Amino acid sequence: MIVARPDISIIIVTYNSTAVIAPCLRSIADHHGELTIETLVVDNGSNDDTCSLIRQQFHWARIISGQGNIGFAAANNIGFEAARGRHFLVLNPDTEIRPRALQIMLDYAEAHTHVGMIAPHMVNIDGSLQHSTFRFPNYRQAVYGFFEKFVPINSVENGRYPSHSYSRERAVDHILGAAIFVQRQLWEHLGGMDEEYTLYFEETDWCYRARQAGWKLHYIPAATIMHRGAHATSSAPERSSVLFARSQARYYRKNLGLWAYVMLKQISVLGLIYWFSRSFVALFRRRISPESFIRRVRSYWWILSA
Repeated sequence: MIVARPDISIIIVTYNSTAVIAPCLRSIADHHGELTIETLVVDNGSNDDTCSLIRQQFHWARIISGQGNIGFAAANNIGFEAARGRHFLVLNPDTEIRPRALQIMLDYAEAHTHVGMIAPHMVNIDGSLQHSTFRFPNYRQAVYGFFEKFVPINSVENGRYPSHSYSRERAVDHILGAAIFVQRQLWEHLGGMDEEYTLYFEETDWCYRARQAGWKLHYIPAATIMHRGAHATSSAPERSSVLFARSQARYYRKNLGLWAYVMLKQISVLGLIYWFSRSFVALFRRRISPESFIRRVRSYWWILSA
């Protein structure tokens, strides 16, 4: 007996996601009548009630666990290998899929087979625009990463597309990993994400490889997904900064070459001098504790050595 493939395999990587996973899965359940969906939850070693909550309330979701915290890229790759769907949706647990979004992305993918990845319209909890498409990394963005007060984080100068461009379909460089609709053929052609990235830049690298291999990446405004954002990283800013720096360094070495990496290191030295000076002033004025200052300085060293 031949079993038909699901229309879409949704792959969700979780880590201590009890607070957000239920609304995400309920939003998927609302789409079950429209098309056939396979939901794979790859748990990255949660020590809260994430897995038990899913088993109790969402029996139709398949949990893949036991591999520990292996990183976002490696966990997604496990999901890709296990997925049976004709298409994939990489989805964060702190998202909610709005009505008909899956059908809209599926229809677009099947009408545009040369488009390997699709970015939906992403919104914040209050319905405001969340930037979900970006220019590939460059030196200017690296500078602004350290001197963030120079420009707003969501500015065009910092690699974002203009806000008004989110009203129309368009080609993009790379897509936010919180929600990426992927043609199965692209995965069969390229493989999954680079598992050397523990966190950050894994989807950027994947999109870069897709573009280099001739695939198109498009944003479409008709499919909307709400994204809360940063639920797994905001509690440890120093650790997040170190992981970001390591992944950024790998991206530059791998995709842009040794000279680009050397230039990135020069930018990092200047940026870390600025960060250290700012932290020292904060310590002197008693705005941060000595413990916080030491923790920051330690993270600066790890960033420099990335």
